[in-house]
This record gives sequence, structure tokens and C-alpha cells, in this order.
Amino acid sequence: MHEVAALPPRPRHRQRYAALLFIAVMLSWAGVMAALQYLSLAQRFSAELATQARIVGQGATAALVFEDAREAAQLLAVLAAAPQVHSARLLHDDGRLVAQYEREDRKDWVSALAGLETVAQPVRIDQRQVGWLVLEGSRDAVLRDVAKFSAGGLGIMAAAMVLLRFASRGLRASVRAAEEHTRHMALHDALTGLPNRAAFHHALEQAVAPGARAHALLFIDLDNFKQINDTHGHPGGDRVLRVVAQRLRERVAPGGIVARLGGDEFALLLDAGDQPLDAAGRIAEDLVRRIPEPIDFEGRRLRVSVSVGVALLPHDAATADDAMQCADAAMYLAKREGKDAWRLYSPALGDEIRARLSLEADLRAAIEARQLHLHYQRIFDAGGRVVSMEALLRWQHPVRGTVMPSRFIELAESSGLIAELGLAALHCVRRDLDAARRAGVPLPRIALNLSSHQFRRTAHRQRFLAALDELALTPAQLEFELTETAVFEDISQPGSILRALRERGYALAIDDFGTGYSSLSYLRRLQCSKLKIDQSFIRDLGSSEEAVAMVQSMIDVAHALHMQVVAEGVETEAMRARLVQMGCELMQGFLLSRPQPVEALLEPCLRDAPPLPPAPAGVPRDAALPAS
Repeated sequence: MHEVAALPPRPRHRQRYAALLFIAVMLSWAGVMAALQYLSLAQRFSAELATQARIVGQGATAALVFEDAREAAQLLAVLAAAPQVHSARLLHDDGRLVAQYEREDRKDWVSALAGLETVAQPVRIDQRQVGWLVLEGSRDAVLRDVAKFSAGGLGIMAAAMVLLRFASRGLRASVRAAEEHTRHMALHDALTGLPNRAAFHHALEQAVAPGARAHALLFIDLDNFKQINDTHGHPGGDRVLRVVAQRLRERVAPGGIVARLGGDEFALLLDAGDQPLDAAGRIAEDLVRRIPEPIDFEGRRLRVSVSVGVALLPHDAATADDAMQCADAAMYLAKREGKDAWRLYSPALGDEIRARLSLEADLRAAIEARQLHLHYQRIFDAGGRVVSMEALLRWQHPVRGTVMPSRFIELAESSGLIAELGLAALHCVRRDLDAARRAGVPLPRIALNLSSHQFRRTAHRQRFLAALDELALTPAQLEFELTETAVFEDISQPGSILRALRERGYALAIDDFGTGYSSLSYLRRLQCSKLKIDQSFIRDLGSSEEAVAMVQSMIDVAHALHMQVVAEGVETEAMRARLVQMGCELMQGFLLSRPQPVEALLEPCLRDAPPLPPAPAGVPRDAALPAS
């Protein structure tokens, strides 16, 4: 099993250093306190010794005057009651010894260490000095008192440290547990307990290091996971993610690692041995077959399939980032080809990735440089009058030439540029409306397509609505068309862009009707003003009675819901005549008008062009519903 990267543990020597530093500080403090205590006691000792010398000296006057050695000896013997006095000598003024006293029980090591302090007290009579009293005092009592003080202080500190150690043992255990938890959370996913992207990236770097064994990287994405979240809420989604994580664990042999990269994305890194393709293929097949097994949730059985991309290392990539891109590209290919499958990365796929990345970079630059522009296809009523026109985005690249919308719009959706592309389209509309105003040509209301990927983030919805206000694009100038898929994905969202646009007065149309969900209950809830029938149904009107019946039913349903009907792809006069007979009030197609740049719409020959021929005989002029 690959080692999962870990945060560096707190070194033990640092803990020992902190403990020793604490002890050193406490001992230093005890030493300072002991020194202060010694100075205080030494000062008191000196004062007491001087006082005793003064008192005894005052009583020795007579003994010195009369040279009474016996009386002097008795006087000095009194000092035996003063334990700090080591010896005493009574001397004449000329230095002759009169009497002396010396204590004989001061022979231990403390006395030797303490040393002696000498006090010479002059003996006077009537201001005349007659001799000296010399006392020697031992500081051993001072040392003993300081030792007792220090021992008591050290004992108290030791007791406090013992108590503190016991008291802090639980705290230290809690801190260690918190540190371990923090290290774990930094490298593991909180929901599934699997290693996260950072830990997996570390293992992947080891797998692509020079000299490493062959490995297989599997990039796994859950199909339609968003629908489970939308239908069953986050508890249902979390249940699916945990079960999928457990199933992945069960299928990883020793020497491999499984991780959750984020959202509904997982990854496996396998030691592939001598046959990496065979090993990766077996695992990928097993995942595609076993992961979709039903998952129980609150009495319901949820099912989610997976798309898997496989890259072989180091054959396909030499770095961890390149390996992830290769596996991700293979996974994307599996999704694009129908999902619920696995695909292997190939050099051709790598070329496609590089081409897409290059095109994406060019598209990003084109948006910033305002290289995009709009063509407009006019929409006519049954009487041949222009009632509106659809805006179609075009990209003329200086090197690539014309880039088809089907190519760059799909790229914008998959790369996340679709929100910027939508804002660029709004700016194009504003620019063209301003050009028409300057030319004195009123343009009909413009219909702009919106993508299902354009408003999946709240920030994108807010920026779009703010741009409408900033560019002063009013409901009289602009309406919006959305595919059924986009409508149904958005209608259940708390910050629905459809609801926000309706509240601002913008008309909404359902585009390409019949190719998506086609739910009548949704149509009732949407309250759109127009329904555009996809051209695939219109194309077969002249050859298929089934197509006629389907188109007629769509028209009838739309009218029952007070919606206008727009037929797309009208290319022949027969189609137009048949649609008018069926009650379709609005039409769009090459027969009526091809997409044109705004400059063409402003030419006098187009402005003054007569309307199309009237509807066939027998078709009433009021067959069309009034515009909402």
C-alpha cells in the first residue's frame, strides 16, 4: 500500500526541551529567592553581632580599668548563650590580651563553609578609649536557615510540578488526540474517510517517480449524481458517496490506494504488475459492473453508475498532474460516449485534449478581445410579418477562420466559460441595438438562447441579472429561449433564473421542444409564452403522417396552455402552408430568412423588403394567438 502523506509530528526533543527549560527557570527563580533570603539574613546577623559586641563592651569597662582578668573571663562567658558567637577577646588599648572566650562545638562542615565575621567594638570610659572587644561570629545559622528555606521552596515546586503533571496528563492526551485528528483531517475526506486529493497526489508522485513500478490510475466519476442530490437531498447523496467509497475500498488490493478527490469524483492507484493493461481493465470492468448495485436509503433503492478513465503509468505520463489529466480525459470520453463505461487513455486522445486546450485558450482570448458577434434569423407570423428574431452567436477566429457554434459552445459548457460567453452575448446585443438606433432602424424583439450550464452557480446568476440592468436591456428588446433540459434543471432551484427573469417581465420560450423531457406537468408550471418545435419534427411533415400528428398535438397543447408556437427549420413553401393550416402562428427557417449580421439588417433593401405572401386561402388571419 502506498504511504499516505502525513503532517510532521511534534518532535519529542522539543517536548523534552520545553520541560527542561521550565525546570531551569524554576531553579533559577529558586536560586534568586535563596540569594535574596541569604542577604537579608546576613544583614540581620551582622546587626545582631554588632549589638552584642556593644552591650558586652559596655560591661567590660571596669575589668579593663582594673585589669581584672577573672571578671573579664566571666563577662565573656556570658556569650555562650549566643550561638552565633564563635569567639571573643578583650584587649587593652595597647593590644595586651585581658581575657578570651572560644566555643568548642563549631567543627562541622557547615561552620567551615559558612566562615566567620569579625566585629571590633571599642571600649570607652568618659570618651576615652581603654580597649577593644573583638567578636567572631559564625554564619552557619544563616546558611542553615537559607538551606531550610530553599529546601522548602524546592519541595513546594516539586510537589506543584508533580500535581501539574498529573493534572495536565489528560490535557496532553487531549492535545495529542486533537493533533492526530488534525493531521488525519488534513489528508482524509471527512465524509468517506478516504484519503483526499492532497494525499492522493503525494502517492501519485511516488508512482511516477523514476524507477517506480508500473501503475494504473483510474479516474472515477459518478453519473447523474446531481439528480440524486436534487431528488433525495444531501442525505441521499451522502449515503451514495459513503457506499461507493466502501465498494471501492473492497476492490483495492494491497499496494493500491483509493481516494475521494472531491464532489462525486474518486480515484484509484493500483500496482499493475507486469500486465498493467489487463490488471486495470479487470478492475475497471468490475467497478462499472458492481458500483451500480442498488443502494438502500430510507426505504428506497438508489442506483448510480460510474464513468471510468484509465491511464497507465509511467507509459502515459511522467508527472502526477499529467497523469490526472490523462485519466480525466479518458473518463470524459466514457461520459461522452454514453456513460456507465470505462475508457483507456491513448495518444490520439491526448492530441484531442491538447487541441481542446488550445481552442479553449483561444475562446477565452476571443471573449476578452470581443471577437464574438451575433447573427440574427428573423421569425415571421403566418401573414409574413417579422415579429422577432433569434440571436445566434458566431466566432470568426483570425487564424482558424469560422468556428462552428456547435464546437465552441459545447467547449464553453464543459470548460466553465459558458457564463462569460453569455455575458459576451448580452454585450453584443447591446452593441447591435445601439447601432440600429444610430441608423434609425427599429429592430424587433431579440430572442437569446440560454444554456443549462450557464446558471449553475449563484454568482453567475447574479452577474447575468446585473448585466441586464447595467446594459439597460429591457423586456421590450429581449426575450430568452431555453432548452427543455435547462428549464427542468432550473425550475426546482431556490435561486431559479427563470423565476427571476419572469419577475422582471422577460418573455421565455422553450426551444427545441420534443427533444427533452416533454412533460405536460412541467409545461403548466413554466408559464412560458412560446414553444418552439424542433426542426426534426418539421422536416418530416411532407412525408410522415406520424410527424404531422405529433406536430399537431404539440400545437394543440401549446394553445391550450396559452402559448404561441414557433416552427423551426421551415425550408419549403409546402412546409409553411401546412403549418399555417395546422394553426402554427410563427415560423423560422431558411425559406423565410437566413441568419445575417446586424449590418445586413440595417441595409435599406432589407428594411424595405415586402412581407412574405399571405397565408393560403381558407386560413383565417386570426388563427394566430396574440403575442403575450
